[in-house]
Amino acid sequence: MPDAGCERTVHLLYQRRSQEMFGFARRLGLGDEEASDAVQETMLRLWRELDSGAQIADPDAWAFRTLYRLGIDSHRLTRRLQGLVERMGGGLAGGLAHLDGDPARRVEVDAVWQAVDRLPERQRAVLYLRYRADLPYERIGLALGITPGAARGHASTGLGTLRRRLHVEDER
Repeated sequence: MPDAGCERTVHLLYQRRSQEMFGFARRLGLGDEEASDAVQETMLRLWRELDSGAQIADPDAWAFRTLYRLGIDSHRLTRRLQGLVERMGGGLAGGLAHLDGDPARRVEVDAVWQAVDRLPERQRAVLYLRYRADLPYERIGLALGITPGAARGHASTGLGTLRRRLHVEDER
């Protein structure tokens, strides 16, 4: 019989973070269905780990790290499939669906996130976790398997690139 503590931990994490996790999966390049499946798979894996007696000090960071790894695995599979299809003489259709939002700010926000989507993978992941999921660098480091200093470095580099691309004045 599953432990009630496991159920509560997973349920609370899902309530608090499911939207950010879905958004993170989308920023990793997964489609809506893939992102939803990846979030559910992450929750299932967390449940299994906790139910097996694993001590997870920071379930949020653990979940984001697992989701990140699922996203990477999905990209690897897509690249392999794309290579196979190209060798057979075709191509895979792709594209990112836009997320719904407030129409007054949608254009500005979309422009920023589209620019973020063009950043290298690690910078993209760090900026999303920092500015959308509102995680501190220590937890971002845990989620991505890097040091907090490396997370700060990726954020700084990514923000610098965004400022140049979006022609934003540096107000430091």
